[in-house]
Amino acid sequence: MVVATQMSPIRVEKIREIKIPTIDLSGKESQVSKLIVEACEEYGFFNVINHGVPHHIIQTMEDESFDFFRKPLSEKQRVGLTKPFGYGNKNIGLSGDTGELEYLLLQTNQNAIDHTSKLVSNSPSKFRY
Repeated sequence: MVVATQMSPIRVEKIREIKIPTIDLSGKESQVSKLIVEACEEYGFFNVINHGVPHHIIQTMEDESFDFFRKPLSEKQRVGLTKPFGYGNKNIGLSGDTGELEYLLLQTNQNAIDHTSKLVSNSPSKFRY
């Protein structure tokens, strides 16, 4: 999650609109793979559609993520520093367009999820799907 900051009008004029690629996962696997590689190389991220994850699960995860990043720094740091998984933050911008970047990297193994969900969420059962 990137925390928005005020930008000077001079900087805003220099920003071009970027359309984030959307990849349809229901397509042919070889074509989908190619599109994912291209999106990663050119943009660094992408949207996906037809992934099979129910909307209510996505919404719950988004809500839990926003709740986590609203917590005080001391609570977020309880999750652990990134080595390579955990919570991290850093100041960004050297040209007057400063801001703060926060991130949470999670493991996908069950033991890590059981432990981390208790630290990340006020309602760990909502955090697990």
